Amino acid sequence: MLKKIIAKIADIVLGVLVTVYIVLEELVWENIAEPIYTFIHGLAILQKAEAFIDRLNRHVLLVLFLALFIQVELLGIFALKLIGTGKVVAGTALYAGKIPVAAFTFWLFRVAKEKLMTFGWFKQAYDLILLIIERIKSSAIHQSIVARLRTGKAWLKTRLSPARLYINRLIEILRS
Repeated sequence: MLKKIIAKIADIVLGVLVTVYIVLEELVWENIAEPIYTFIHGLAILQKAEAFIDRLNRHVLLVLFLALFIQVELLGIFALKLIGTGKVVAGTALYAGKIPVAAFTFWLFRVAKEKLMTFGWFKQAYDLILLIIERIKSSAIHQSIVARLRTGKAWLKTRLSPARLYINRLIEILRS
């Protein structure tokens, strides 16, 4: 009986964690951070920055990346803490505010990945994170939550379709 209760509690905790992960990945990353990353990556000035970064020592790159990465993660944790304690507006604002820094950090990682992977412990940590993400994504609870969220997203899209069409028409009128 105790094992069943512990298993249920573990399922609930895992469900909450997976839902938070999906929301952050699907909503925040795909809809907000990734377009910012794409914009940053396309800036002409960053082509010169990429060449500069390519010339940097791998240790300097590691310190720079880790400083940015730790800052972004701590801000995210603090933002979620604020949201969890009822300060939703402050937490959301803090989380939104960290997105450009996260996108820049992601860009830096992509540019410096080859040099960063020369640190054995860094590569092992990176591979472990990828493994954990893959296990989360292949878990039954993740699949179930994603299916429910997709259904909800499709329902919401159909409900908001008239408003979206109206807004698009309004934008077209304003452009002309």
